[in-house]
Amino acid sequence: MIAIFAGLAPRFAQVEAIMTRALASEEPRVQALIDQLGSFHGKMLRPALVLLVAEALGPVSADHVRLGAALEMIHTATLIHDDMIDEAATRRGQPTAHVEHGTSIAVLLGDYFYTHAFALVADLEQRWVFPRLTRTTNVICRGELHQMCARRDLALTEAEYDRIIHAKTAALCELAGELGALTAEAPVRAAAAAFGISCGMAFQIVDDCLDFSGDAQKVGKTLATDIERGRLTLPLIRMLAKASPARRDALGRQLLDTRTPEDVARLRQIVLDSGAIPDAIATARVHVADAHRHLAGLPAGPARDRLGDLADFIVSRDF
Repeated sequence: MIAIFAGLAPRFAQVEAIMTRALASEEPRVQALIDQLGSFHGKMLRPALVLLVAEALGPVSADHVRLGAALEMIHTATLIHDDMIDEAATRRGQPTAHVEHGTSIAVLLGDYFYTHAFALVADLEQRWVFPRLTRTTNVICRGELHQMCARRDLALTEAEYDRIIHAKTAALCELAGELGALTAEAPVRAAAAAFGISCGMAFQIVDDCLDFSGDAQKVGKTLATDIERGRLTLPLIRMLAKASPARRDALGRQLLDTRTPEDVARLRQIVLDSGAIPDAIATARVHVADAHRHLAGLPAGPARDRLGDLADFIVSRDF
């Protein structure tokens, strides 16, 4: 992954420069808040998808860089709001926005990122991009709401879980692939979008596994929040499915009754011992295999190879 992103470093610097300019405020107090966040954003997966798809199809344009910035700003807005919902204390080793500044500022800060992302793409020549971006943002919000409404529902199926992670994560990766193919013909855009979906599905499944098996220092955020919030992610669904009926009932009661850090630690260990993590990772690998198949719709070359490397990294990462 370091090698993949190292080649994109100059482009990432351009993406971050656009984000900095877009978020700048003439109000000193607001600017101080933005400055304090520093480089608070995600892993740059969405800009990487935009830029690598663009490289595979031809020259990377200024519009591609701007679109990568807009998607990362939307993703950052979701992180700010997610951390607040999860009551997460840290991200990237720093206090989260709601811990540092309170929930009111965190809500408004996330909204600030959203609206400035929309402003970045409002005047693009490709007029279809703006409504596509707003629809995707609506899908993300729907996915987050769906997940919250399904909390502590032991009857949650894998099919419903798939719908949740498609909406909350894969939809933005789908758009990243599509925007990388900004001026390409429809079949190529569809292949790039499908590649993004598969990467996004795999990425979220691995993220859900790392919530149990990861190292907080490497992952860069508070772990075990899924257990605390009663979210049934794929490892929990698989753990329950592997258990006998009596054991499943007992595990379900334990999950619903989890409140203290000791409860969380015990249940986390049960998940690790159940073999559910390797099972879930195997499903993520299926999505990565799908991603490789979709790459056949893009021209062969070094950039397409790097997209394949990016997909492979998703299931081997530990952060």
